[in-house]
Amino acid sequence: MYDWELADPVFNVWVRMRQAWEALDKAVEVELGKRQTTLSQMDVLVILSNSKRPLTPGEIASYMFREKHSASALLTRMQRAGLVKKTRSKKDQRVVKIKVQPKGEDLLRQAMPASFGQAHRLLKSCLSDQETAQLDGLLKKVRDRALQELGLKAEPLPAVVEVAGLLTETR
Repeated sequence: MYDWELADPVFNVWVRMRQAWEALDKAVEVELGKRQTTLSQMDVLVILSNSKRPLTPGEIASYMFREKHSASALLTRMQRAGLVKKTRSKKDQRVVKIKVQPKGEDLLRQAMPASFGQAHRLLKSCLSDQETAQLDGLLKKVRDRALQELGLKAEPLPAVVEVAGLLTETR
């Protein structure tokens, strides 16, 4: 990977954000690969395991900022692997609900500490608490502006999702 130094400081920030994400993502994917899973699968398992009810593929796609067809294909692969189960609503056959299966719960318990622990260790090893808070604020600002450009906005987690202590720490 090259360390870019270009005349445009905004482009430098863009490149560094991409590089930082790609490097951090790769480090987490290496840990997840040891457990034959992916970050996308972990995202689905985290979302479902923290939901108070089964979710639709559309809801999952929204939480993951993905297209519905992309999330649906991922969920189909996860169902084939025995991680989740798709169930059609008895009231409306067009509605599909997704629920974590025991194999998915086991995978989440095993992979979460190693994978997201890796990300936590990497970030804590190079950022102070103050820098972490500052970076979080700056990234939220950039995210919110990009969402605004798309006609979207970041919403608080809905009441159907409980944020697990494993994912957050109180400040």
